[in-house]
Amino acid sequence: MILARRPVISRRWLILIAWCGFLFVYGLSGPLYRTEALRAIIGQSALDGHWLTPTLHGEPFLTKPPGVYVAIGLASVPFGHVTEETARIPSAIAATITVLVAFATLRQFLEERQAFVAALLLPISFLWLDKVPSAEIDMLQLAWVSAAMFWFLRAYQAKEQGRAGTACGSWIAALLCVAGGFLTKWTAPAFFYLAVVSFLVWRGRSRWLIHWDHGIAIAFAVSICATWAALVASEVGWSALVDTVSREAAQRFAPKSSGKPYPWLESLTFPFIVLAACVPWSIPALCALRPAFVRDVDERTRTLVQLLHCWAWPNLLFWSLPAQHNVRYILPLCPAITLLGAIVVMRWIAGSGARRIASPRAALVSVLCAWLIVKVLYVEAVVHERTANRNARQTGQEIARLVPEGEILYLCRLKDEGVLFYYGRPARHFDPFAVEPGTAIYALLLDAEWDGRLFRGRPEYIAEFRDQQHAPIHLVRIHGPTEDDPGWPAQRSPIPPASSASVP
Repeated sequence: MILARRPVISRRWLILIAWCGFLFVYGLSGPLYRTEALRAIIGQSALDGHWLTPTLHGEPFLTKPPGVYVAIGLASVPFGHVTEETARIPSAIAATITVLVAFATLRQFLEERQAFVAALLLPISFLWLDKVPSAEIDMLQLAWVSAAMFWFLRAYQAKEQGRAGTACGSWIAALLCVAGGFLTKWTAPAFFYLAVVSFLVWRGRSRWLIHWDHGIAIAFAVSICATWAALVASEVGWSALVDTVSREAAQRFAPKSSGKPYPWLESLTFPFIVLAACVPWSIPALCALRPAFVRDVDERTRTLVQLLHCWAWPNLLFWSLPAQHNVRYILPLCPAITLLGAIVVMRWIAGSGARRIASPRAALVSVLCAWLIVKVLYVEAVVHERTANRNARQTGQEIARLVPEGEILYLCRLKDEGVLFYYGRPARHFDPFAVEPGTAIYALLLDAEWDGRLFRGRPEYIAEFRDQQHAPIHLVRIHGPTEDDPGWPAQRSPIPPASSASVP
């Protein structure tokens, strides 16, 4: 008797990969938008050798860890330089991995068909639509936090079943993902432990936090992060690293230190803004808050639903407290809201809702097709419109034509990374009052710097351009002052370089 061989890869995996391939790869090309160009420039610095310390225009840029910049650099290795597409590949890969890991984990707590549907619905989100693909940090942070939560769920299940070795391995995997998230954006440990502590307290397992397996996992994660911090500090100094991270934290948790009042109204309304951004899934997700819903499901599903609740709501409340409110800052909790909503909808369809929907499969296909149409319209209309008439590529290429090869372009307060990315050659910050006598440099000045003569030396005007906000910028060649020709006198105090400014 010959038994039929099971397929190595089920068609559900292939469907998920094809689904992610279209959603996350379509739209890779096109002009970089807003801080995408900043990430791409620092990613190019990583490719040039600055893998540990994020570097912008030759100076350390430590407002964010190096995770996304390393990812962009690695994606660009086959091409030798960062392009629009390679800058966005990491977010597309991160989103795909999130969907696949979600499916692999949900299969252990839901029926396989339900897990498959939930994974298909996971990227149907207007927030994902905007962030995948993009050359931004947010989707990588979401992927790290999601992977950490799913590995923790596996660790919890293994520990409940008495499989100590598997539980320890899953704990280590979860904390390694937390370390990866920390090295991508500082907030990953907070997202993770707000959920985990709440969940273990709810389940009466809080003592697990002091068990040896959790301790070993923490040791691995802390050693990785501490090693990175020590290597960076050996390069830039502990004070520079600590001061930069402290300023980042102060902007969010101590706004009075920067002279700004606490935004009470924003904090109160922020949870509702997040829920609105997560429509339609936030509506059924709120229905899952009913005690009866948690009570009526089986034990495996109850474990999953409780973790999703602890992942979503404590984080939503906590991240409403910082002074800076932006939905993309808390993108890592959105998978929990989406999955909660999807589970509620599937249970409704399996119950009384089945009589109202003649063919649930046809309804699912209709939803997926509708989302494909939304994706196409977004890429072809919204993305095209928001980058139209900014002319970053044309401006950058024209500046590159006018600045001779081998010359460094100098900047003072200019922050238009879009133009500078398409310039495609080295740029450095400089003190406009410290041009050496007998030298000449090419500088790109803002209108105020040119009109206010905020430099010392003899200017040779080359051309005027417009930045992406259509404000004038001036390409000049500044000849260092001499005794016979001191150039324009300094009328104001020197302007400090802008490289230490915080970038969201």
